[in-house]
Amino acid sequence: MHTNLCLKLLTLWLACLSLWPFPALAEEGHKHIAPELLPNSLQLSWQVNKPNLGKFGQCAAAFDSKTDDAKMAFACSIYVKLTAVAERKAIQHCDEQRETRHIKAPCQLVR
Repeated sequence: MHTNLCLKLLTLWLACLSLWPFPALAEEGHKHIAPELLPNSLQLSWQVNKPNLGKFGQCAAAFDSKTDDAKMAFACSIYVKLTAVAERKAIQHCDEQRETRHIKAPCQLVR
């Protein structure tokens, strides 16, 4: 009788645990960077694009140099209906530029 009760409690606990949201699993793990930490030319790009982002739009940036524009990547995703989609697309477009320009630093979401 005691073993049956323990088994039922364990099963109930595992069922409840499976319904618990795990933020670490939900996020794709992209790092964020503050606009103030971007190189000057990327800060200007951020300021130009920020008004067009709307509620869900996102931008991503990567840079190996704070002065050489050839070693910088910046991409924004606008006109989307979900923030997660905008984040994914901004990172994807930034990564494409990053590979083309041989930038070693990873793309980060600008926030």
